[in-house]
Amino acid sequence: MANIQHPASSIQHPETDMERRGFLKRGLLWLMYVSGAAVLAYPAFSFMGFRKITKKRIVFQPDELSGPVCFKEGVYLIGKGADVKALSARCTHLGCIVNYDAVSRNFKCPCHGSIFGPSGRWISGPAGKDLISIPAKTGPGGVVEVELEI
Repeated sequence: MANIQHPASSIQHPETDMERRGFLKRGLLWLMYVSGAAVLAYPAFSFMGFRKITKKRIVFQPDELSGPVCFKEGVYLIGKGADVKALSARCTHLGCIVNYDAVSRNFKCPCHGSIFGPSGRWISGPAGKDLISIPAKTGPGGVVEVELEI
């Protein structure tokens, strides 16, 4: 008697092997495309996110310190003598320059209406954070120096 094999065991499925091979080829091709795009896009996105920090030295002379609040080059100086405090004039919401209102003794943002107290503390509006405090040094002769990061 002859060896009889079951018909299903002797049939090979070449189309199934080709499908797997094609799937792997396509997967590796897409992986190469995505990797290449990431390599090419990285310099562009890192350039857009790059911010060089520069420092600007602002000096308040004694004759410029006339009132309780003085403004010069993006910095508000509050107080006199050893009790001097410096605040950035940029609103913490979107960076507009705030104005000092001598009547209410508050800082007000003209762009979106944020209000900050006399010490720079946030009161209301979309900002949500206090004005940035900057270290100030009082030098000889009443000169006040502030180093502002731009």
